[in-house]
Amino acid sequence: MFDIGKKISRAWYTVWNYKVLWIFAFLLALAGGSTINGGGGGGGGTGYDFNSNSNPSDRFHWDRNFGGNEFINDMPSWMQDSATWFENDVMPLFTPDRVVGTIIWTIVILFAIGLITSLLLALVRYPTETSLMRMVDEYEADGSKKKFKQGWALGWNIRAFRIWVIDLIIGAPGLLIALSFAIGGAIFAFNAVNGDFSFAPGMIGLIILAGFLLLLLAIVMIFVGLWRQFIVRAIAIDDASIGEGFKRGWALMAHNFKNAILTWLVMLGLRIGFGIAFFVALLVLIPVMVVMMIPGAIVGAIPGAIAFGITSIFSSGLAAWIVGGIVALIFFFTVVGSPATLVGSWFDLFSSSIWTQTYREMKAGNVPPVLQTSEVVPPPLAE
Repeated sequence: MFDIGKKISRAWYTVWNYKVLWIFAFLLALAGGSTINGGGGGGGGTGYDFNSNSNPSDRFHWDRNFGGNEFINDMPSWMQDSATWFENDVMPLFTPDRVVGTIIWTIVILFAIGLITSLLLALVRYPTETSLMRMVDEYEADGSKKKFKQGWALGWNIRAFRIWVIDLIIGAPGLLIALSFAIGGAIFAFNAVNGDFSFAPGMIGLIILAGFLLLLLAIVMIFVGLWRQFIVRAIAIDDASIGEGFKRGWALMAHNFKNAILTWLVMLGLRIGFGIAFFVALLVLIPVMVVMMIPGAIVGAIPGAIAFGITSIFSSGLAAWIVGGIVALIFFFTVVGSPATLVGSWFDLFSSSIWTQTYREMKAGNVPPVLQTSEVVPPPLAE
């Protein structure tokens, strides 16, 4: 029997009464598993001069002259150093004979950074997601609670690795489309630099095709996302293999498709409602996040200094400052935004609890399990 009201009440009870789950939901949100995130001229007004007959290394030149005033002399020293670094080290990378290589290396570097970052975050995301599902399942079964260490042990195992592989399989089509688009863009840039624009119609066709494929993929992913709710729980809760996870997930969803769709629609509505409430909560949390700027600066300074030290070994001082600053800002904004992340993680925990209940009911033949009560009573839900 489909009783979404009972599921919502039970999920609310779990969020309120099992606070160690907050830690896992918060870590999951931090790790990204949250459901809530020409031609030449005479310099012109820009101060740049390009001469196609000059040496390639001198094609871009900043004369530092703005309306006849030596504006550079009035700059602070750090701005002068930045301007010199940008002129000497950055602009030559975008000369016609080097721009293609710059684009290719930029894509390679960004891909490598994204890959390394994803792998590091996966070490947190998938164990916490697995722990969350297993802890909620055990709590639904007999009311038992785990401490953090015990809960983490439930997720730090082969089950988390299998769920990671599941997401790799699900995300492969989107990655292939994105890579194809990036390669096509690089080829077009190469032809454009060489003055060959005959490739433009093909590029336009590629953009249209990529847009159509992405739209189609987005529609398919709605269905796949629903299927995933049952696949990952078959793996996390019942220790299914990857192949068995796909089969069990499909069997449960296919035999209970009406209830699955109804649950998905209700969760979509709840997500929209939470999004509105979350926006209001952000306004309320602004003073708290302002206060968090102090610890955020302290926390960000440490990895920022480490990144600066490592980068300074291989590059100039300004580049090292830029890398260090970027790393520091990542940690800074993570700490500053942690109150909002915590609020968002509560909905992730709430959502996970509802889907775990749905999985248990479907697996047991739609017979809702009995949740044991405790002495702690959550506040009533708003009518």
